Amino acid sequence: MTPDIFNQAATDSREIGIWLPIIGMIIVFLGMNMSIEIKIQKDEEEDD
Repeated sequence: MTPDIFNQAATDSREIGIWLPIIGMIIVFLGMNMSIEIKIQKDEEEDD
């Protein structure tokens, strides 16, 4: 019984290790897009 729990924990941590960089890249990508949009909006306001 105990080894099953450890095996499950090991596979879960491996899956998290795979998804963590992907989620991090998505967050960075969205953050960059939002900052670019804010800059564009500020430029448009200055032009008006």
